[in-house]
Amino acid sequence: MSSYVKDKILSLLREKVSRQQWEHWFIDFSVKRIEGTHVIFEVGNLFIKGYLEKKFDKIIRKAVSEVLGQGATYEIVYAEILQNDMTVHDNNQALVKKRPVLITPLNPKYTFDNFVVDEFNQFAYNLLLEAAKKPGTYNPIFIYSEAGMGKTHLVQAFGNYLLTENPDLRFAYLTSEQFMNELINKIKSGTVEEFREKYRRKIDVLVIDDIQFLAGKKGIQIELFHTFNALYESGKQIIVCSDRPPKELKDFQERVISRFQMGVIAQIKTPSKEALKKIAFKVVEDEKVKIPPEIINFIATHIKGSIRVLKGAIVKVIAYKSMYDYVDLEIVKNLLRDNLEMENHNHAPDVIELIAKQFGVSKEDLLSSKKDRKTSLARQISMYVLNKKYELSVRKIAEMFGKTHPAVVSAIKNVEEMIKTDKFLANLVRLAFESSDQHAGKLMS
Repeated sequence: MSSYVKDKILSLLREKVSRQQWEHWFIDFSVKRIEGTHVIFEVGNLFIKGYLEKKFDKIIRKAVSEVLGQGATYEIVYAEILQNDMTVHDNNQALVKKRPVLITPLNPKYTFDNFVVDEFNQFAYNLLLEAAKKPGTYNPIFIYSEAGMGKTHLVQAFGNYLLTENPDLRFAYLTSEQFMNELINKIKSGTVEEFREKYRRKIDVLVIDDIQFLAGKKGIQIELFHTFNALYESGKQIIVCSDRPPKELKDFQERVISRFQMGVIAQIKTPSKEALKKIAFKVVEDEKVKIPPEIINFIATHIKGSIRVLKGAIVKVIAYKSMYDYVDLEIVKNLLRDNLEMENHNHAPDVIELIAKQFGVSKEDLLSSKKDRKTSLARQISMYVLNKKYELSVRKIAEMFGKTHPAVVSAIKNVEEMIKTDKFLANLVRLAFESSDQHAGKLMS
């Protein structure tokens, strides 16, 4: 009876959600036990549990009530993930650790355990953690973020975890450049079938990083398309990483873009200052070096760039401390002067007001969502000057104007292209540069 009731509840649930919802969120969903009119469901991790409770509560509650009667209740629990080494017995009953089949090498330092999780990357982290338990459940997975935000660490942590749990899996991690170069070499040597055999039939998991660099490479994209199809149809796991979402990949064939959009797309967003501090303290902790907390906080607060730049800065300070057995804030400021955002950021409001006056609009307009041609152009030039002259990061400029990272990048590139052919605009930009020299730090009268 219990087994029948469990199956009935799951069957009803499946009828009430779409196939895509079922495959994305309920594939690892099971009835653990039933206590009277109370159902206890089990899922793979805390993230899935929270999502189901938030998005599907009414549907689950209705299915439970239809089977067990009005007033029936439910709860969802999640299974703990245990990372035990997989071992097998040989003929002599000795324990022999199985070695994973690595098509390409992974950095053993990249693990889920030392990956700092915060709001900006939580969805991507939980997605890959769940996918590592059941490869192919979420397929394909497309991860994107601006450079240096932890994509490589995350996908290699996925690989290291996966191979610890499933050493028989054949795992391939490579950049798009490596994929392209290997294919070209095989074509030149007349052995392209070896390439296809390797990537279409001999692997279980394919991870390709920096896919954006295949823009315009039509022949490589064709090979990627057929490799993708062969793996997908065989139920093999595919993960693609990029610095932008699929819809913003330019010079890619539509059929390739459509394949990237078939599965789950996850963004790693810009980390908050608090998240950067957590990462900075984690780096210091892993290196087992004592650095004063105020120095770590200072670096995380003022670093200019990505998580990768932050880690590099921390390692540089650690190296200095190891060599001289001393470090203080003034030394750090001097040591990292090219990587810190300090005084220039203070001039930003003055520069924006200066350019606004040159165009006959208000600073408030530039910082708003107003989209008339004059305001939009003045806004783009402000972004360009702040980035090129004052070296403000795209992230800082995006925060300042309330725009997305891609929107700021597009604005800067747009100004760069326009001033090549528009002499009048080029002169305006030159004046903006010169005037900001004279007036930075003080408002124009």
